[in-house]
Amino acid sequence: MDTSKPLVFISHITEEKEIAVAFKVLIESSFLGMLDVFVSSDDDSIHMGQKWLDRISSGLKTCAIEIVLCSPKSILRPWINFEAGAGWVRDIPVIPLCHSGIEPAKLPMPLNLLQAAKANEVSSLKLILPVLAQAIGAKTPNIDFSEFVSKVAEFEIRYTFWDACNSAFAQINSFNGSIISALKSGNAIAIDLTETEINYLLGPMEFLAKNKILNLVRSGGVTVSPRGMTHSCSITPLAELIRVVRDPHFKF
Repeated sequence: MDTSKPLVFISHITEEKEIAVAFKVLIESSFLGMLDVFVSSDDDSIHMGQKWLDRISSGLKTCAIEIVLCSPKSILRPWINFEAGAGWVRDIPVIPLCHSGIEPAKLPMPLNLLQAAKANEVSSLKLILPVLAQAIGAKTPNIDFSEFVSKVAEFEIRYTFWDACNSAFAQINSFNGSIISALKSGNAIAIDLTETEINYLLGPMEFLAKNKILNLVRSGGVTVSPRGMTHSCSITPLAELIRVVRDPHFKF
């Protein structure tokens, strides 16, 4: 890293590395390499053998601008708030960059006191450019954000829906590996379940029912089996099931 160049520090959680690295590439290419960008999970920022915490500490002490990636998940992590606080104390520009369902107005204190931008909105992203340009005493460049915004949109779909969707189906699959293949026909599945099994399946079913994918209902009476008392139940496909299982993001 060239210490003679102004440094932009991108604060993020590991799960959101993809956006951090994409924004790093956008800044470095748009400003023709006149800015260095530090991303804590990027191999170009922290080389093998370097102490991770030492490099982050050095980056926070020397950066000219800090970008904080804010999502419903990241704002709950103490480390993000610690890094944002480090920039605040140094009185450098700290810009929350919101994505994956959080709005600037919904940021918690003290992040909501800062001028925030939205990662999926070109007009909002353009507000960051003068801050970056000022750090190098240059004119604000004309940047095409369309590719970055598309990457953010694709990430948000996976991050906010598909991760949760595949996790729900993973729980169902671990319970009974034949259920998902049977559901792909679009037909309801009759199944006898104990009260414990029903309670287990209600976890993933809450998300799936909310998104009109699957529903679990008690469809009949109670019988006694070698497994104990069981309830006649039905796992019922809803309107979005076929679209979901045919989507390339679906992992089962």
